[in-house]
Amino acid sequence: MNNNPSLQTDNEDRAAPEEAFQWAWGAMSAHHWEQAARRWATLRVVYSDHAPVWIQAGVSLRHLGRYDQAATLLREARHRFPDRPGGWIDGAEVELERSDHEEADRLLHEARIRFRDEPPVWLRSADLAWARGDVDTALRYNQHARDSFPDKPGGYVQYAEFAMAGGDWEAAGERWTRVRERFPALPMGYRRAAEAEERLGRHRAARRLRLAEEYGMDWLSELEDTEREVTAPVMPPRRRDWRSFVDLVWTKARLNLKSEANRNHLRYMWWVIDPLLYMLVFYIVFGMLMQRGGEGYVAYLLTGLVPFQWFAKTIQHTSNSIIQGKGLMHQVRISPLFFPLVGIVQNTGKQLLVFLMLGLFLVFYGLPPTLHWVAILPVVLLQLLLMVVVSCAVAMLAPFVRDIINLVPTGIQFTMFVSGIFYTLDRIPEQWRSLFFLNPVANILHQYRLILVENQWPDWSSMWWVTLGCLLALAVIVLLYRRLESIFPRVVIE
Repeated sequence: MNNNPSLQTDNEDRAAPEEAFQWAWGAMSAHHWEQAARRWATLRVVYSDHAPVWIQAGVSLRHLGRYDQAATLLREARHRFPDRPGGWIDGAEVELERSDHEEADRLLHEARIRFRDEPPVWLRSADLAWARGDVDTALRYNQHARDSFPDKPGGYVQYAEFAMAGGDWEAAGERWTRVRERFPALPMGYRRAAEAEERLGRHRAARRLRLAEEYGMDWLSELEDTEREVTAPVMPPRRRDWRSFVDLVWTKARLNLKSEANRNHLRYMWWVIDPLLYMLVFYIVFGMLMQRGGEGYVAYLLTGLVPFQWFAKTIQHTSNSIIQGKGLMHQVRISPLFFPLVGIVQNTGKQLLVFLMLGLFLVFYGLPPTLHWVAILPVVLLQLLLMVVVSCAVAMLAPFVRDIINLVPTGIQFTMFVSGIFYTLDRIPEQWRSLFFLNPVANILHQYRLILVENQWPDWSSMWWVTLGCLLALAVIVLLYRRLESIFPRVVIE
């Protein structure tokens, strides 16, 4: 019975082959071989003039161990589609699995004559020769695949796998290095190389390779370059570990920024366009449509929006970071602090351009730099400290209380409206101002405005209390991360 309503026996109404074949390929992708075989059999009634319904049906039956049926279908495929190598290659796979090496050799010999420009023909020939114990012939076929198809990974991967199969772990490591150099995006080049390093007892190298699988070849190369520059006697072990951790956070954040920019046509321009559009929306709503503020309101609005946007995007970006890093935590031992810190550094890198744009705007708006602008640095550092505290706290709670992630956008919006971004300080009753400044975000935004808009020094005493509170909170958070480090890998998968 046909379970796919989109299939029609009428040639004019039937679905396009590519669309119909997805029905069976989906079952193959899920390794549901029995289901795939039945679906290819159904498709064969309607699309008998297409090679996949014969060849892929044979592949499915081979996985089920029904070799005679698979061989029959693949024999028919060779007869019907002499220009498709699958009939020979997959036919040889069937014969190889039922140990008929002579027939497999015959099919591959014929395939090498018919399809000299098909890499799978040479790779399967090498596999057959290796299975028979003919190592020299296997390496010769493999060499041909690497020489003739240098832009295809199959030959290089097979060459490394031969070393793995032979237990030559040193050679395997060297060959996997070649795979990574040629095909840095291929996960197998890192994963299998890590296995070879484990066999050699080089566990540290294996951990690095697993990290590199997650973060790319650039990270691995830069880490090796960094370590070559740092000699062993320079620092005690604990200091070296701390420095490596900082280097890892910095490198990962930088690579994330590069990857993010490469996904867009305008690349790095979006780091400026996005916040400008964000600020333009609020200016139109509050400054023009609602006629809020008065003279100088635009500068007042933007000096609050720009720092707050940095805060908001950082918290939102990092809130789910530990849960998203569960794959890496199960491969290598790494502090969960790594994940929110990468997000903080990444967003800070983008924010530098936005602050530069804000400074240029203030100059053209009639607020040129004064000596007070040097106080921006401690205010920025204080905001960075506050973001580290809040980001790490939310990221730490998220694996234990998943619903907190849904509350983050609401919390950010609430903070935006109680931090004085859209209204001036004189609109707050005097008796409520001390309570207003208990909000550290409102306090920090007030310091920005004192410096940039009012040309005054910040309120150092209030900044000191915020700094002290952040440092105490940070000490507690670091302690909790250390206590929970061994628990996070288990909690994130629950």
